[in-house]
Amino acid sequence: MIEIFGALILPIILIPFFVRVTYNRWVAIGLSIVIMIVMFMNFESYWTVVTGIIGTLIGGFFSFRVGNKVDKKWS
Repeated sequence: MIEIFGALILPIILIPFFVRVTYNRWVAIGLSIVIMIVMFMNFESYWTVVTGIIGTLIGGFFSFRVGNKVDKKWS
């Protein structure tokens, strides 16, 4: 249960944070996917994978919103 919750929340927090740090949405999504693969490599639950994908989609949506604010601020 903890890994499912972590797979949902982790990308929602990490992706917008990485967008602010790297100023690139795609790098932020890639970094969070790599971190999730490393963290959840030993779990073989399909629900963990499904919630990780859902969390990545939600985090990607938030990253585009944060990225638009960053683009306006730095342009």
